[in-house]
Amino acid sequence: MKLRPLVLLFTALNLAVAQNLTSPQATAVAGFSTFVNSALSSTVNPAGLMRIYDWNIGLTGYYKTYSGTKMHSIGIAKRLTETQSLGFIYSPGSSIEFVFPSTVTINIGTSTLRAEFQRKITYSSNYTLTYALKLSNKISLGSSVQYISQNLVETGYKIQPTDSLPQVSLETSQYQSSNLNSKISLLYEVTPKMSLALLFENLSLGFGRFPEQFKNFEFEDKFKIKASAGLDFKILKSGFEVSSIGEFRTGFEVQPIKNLFLRSGLFSEKGKIGGFSTGVGFRSGLFQFDLAYFKNTSNVWKDGKLTQDEFFETLVKNPEFEKFTRDEVTFSISVDMSRWYEKSLRVKSLRIEDEIFPHMLSDFEKRNIGSVEIENTSDKVLNAKIDFKLSFPLDIEAEPNEFEIKPRETKTIPISISLGTVNPENNEPIKIDALLNVKSTSDIPDEVKKFKIFLRGRNDWNGNVEDLKSFLKFDSPEISSFARIVILEHKDTLEKIDPALRKFYQAKFIFDELSKHIIYVSDPSLSIDKVQFPEETLKLRTGDCDDLAILYASLLGSIGIKVAFVDVKGLRKINESHVYIIFDTEIDKKFAQAITSNEKKYIILKNESGTETAWIPVETTLVHKGFDEAWETGAEQFFNDFEVNLGHTKGKAKIVFIEK
Repeated sequence: MKLRPLVLLFTALNLAVAQNLTSPQATAVAGFSTFVNSALSSTVNPAGLMRIYDWNIGLTGYYKTYSGTKMHSIGIAKRLTETQSLGFIYSPGSSIEFVFPSTVTINIGTSTLRAEFQRKITYSSNYTLTYALKLSNKISLGSSVQYISQNLVETGYKIQPTDSLPQVSLETSQYQSSNLNSKISLLYEVTPKMSLALLFENLSLGFGRFPEQFKNFEFEDKFKIKASAGLDFKILKSGFEVSSIGEFRTGFEVQPIKNLFLRSGLFSEKGKIGGFSTGVGFRSGLFQFDLAYFKNTSNVWKDGKLTQDEFFETLVKNPEFEKFTRDEVTFSISVDMSRWYEKSLRVKSLRIEDEIFPHMLSDFEKRNIGSVEIENTSDKVLNAKIDFKLSFPLDIEAEPNEFEIKPRETKTIPISISLGTVNPENNEPIKIDALLNVKSTSDIPDEVKKFKIFLRGRNDWNGNVEDLKSFLKFDSPEISSFARIVILEHKDTLEKIDPALRKFYQAKFIFDELSKHIIYVSDPSLSIDKVQFPEETLKLRTGDCDDLAILYASLLGSIGIKVAFVDVKGLRKINESHVYIIFDTEIDKKFAQAITSNEKKYIILKNESGTETAWIPVETTLVHKGFDEAWETGAEQFFNDFEVNLGHTKGKAKIVFIEK
């Protein structure tokens, strides 16, 4: 029998029967990449796994009006070592399924045959392995591998000629494809309050492909780079993230009372809002409970209907979150096993200087600023560790920072500070917030102590004459140049002078030259808080008592003359200068009268080699009157301070020697 022409007509509808998001906490905040701290949310940023301290287990589910309540995933993670964490997530609910029901109409003459068949496409991401590595105290590296499967079921028809009407039969074909979808992430904790993240996503390795006629249905795993930033202010967290394909997410979490968290977030792509979220969390002991609601505003579904052409225009990029994602409620319960940890180390006392002067750190790498007393309250030997977190990049450390402590023992550990690579140029004090963490067998702090440090400005001084040494600049180009020019101008005179007297006259000529350039100005407030560096005094052409002493001492030191400060503040009234200079002529005491016959105008002191030499006192505030009067006054002051008033014997006057 001859077959008549066949006419096939297709009608198409679309129905998604399953689709889910990630953890409720991440869903509600949206811009969550820098806050990841659990197994469930580790797929967002695997580097965040370094924020878990022991076992972390979570279970999440979802509710949708058309599918009811179902399980989404279970996650488990473990802190393996101080620098490594590993996680695994099984997500049976992480899938999206499209069903295209169609009717085949076959017209044969006056007869009509109809057959129903379905095309079903399912995308699933049921297995994820995550890993994190701590590179430093501030930087963590993370990676994840997600197994994504794609399954397409196609129903076709086959017509067999017969002696009467053709026989139409339906055949079902199934096609599968899969991907290992990898992600690499970096998490940088800039400060305790600010974190940055960089993610490289969709590094894909495919296994199997759909036939050519179904290529349009394949998962679109386009490579993208994502950057994220987050701020954490104790009761408020706020974060955002942007991607190279135009995605943007932002949100916040606020903690109105202890252990209660309120959250909200926004999702958009290429400038169009795709959805918003809101959520709540509660923590009690080992457990945390989270709930989130996601609203899709992309209007892709158009009252629940979708044509295949619209499907191809949108494509599936991620089974976790899509424009196809339906409105849903997600909920989870997680257990943080680290909360079972027994805390055995206690801070009995913490003593730290609350003011740090940069000038005191300039001449040596480290300086002791206090100590901490640690007590082991357990009945076993513990390995203790102390670290610090600061809001400003100073280097503070305990010495040692790791040590063994016996049962019931108390140890006192010194604390030191250094500028490290920081060179503070601030003129005003900076308030630094700091945390001291004491830990034993894990990264969970047994105790945390908060304290504050004030980093004073670069010209601030603590009033201790011994610390004036830190302001000296023997090698400063401005200082060296000034001294060399003076010596060069008096070269002929110096060559005619007895070599034994040359240092004395070099010092005299430099002071007399200063008298032409510098004016002494008494500080009306008599503040001991600010001191100029010598090059600053040269530039400003004015200074007070401390400034001129620093300048003259630096000039002498730059040409190899040994100097010392004379500290007499214990003998002075509040409105009188309290420091002046003595310098070494290197003239043996036997020949001191070559300088002057007045024995009260010089001091005999032992130098480094044990030889007694003549030292000359100079009152630098008399710079405008020249060397001779400054020497005369300095000698008179020294005699009264040390001989008449017995300042050294009474502990009210002392000589502070300076080593270059």
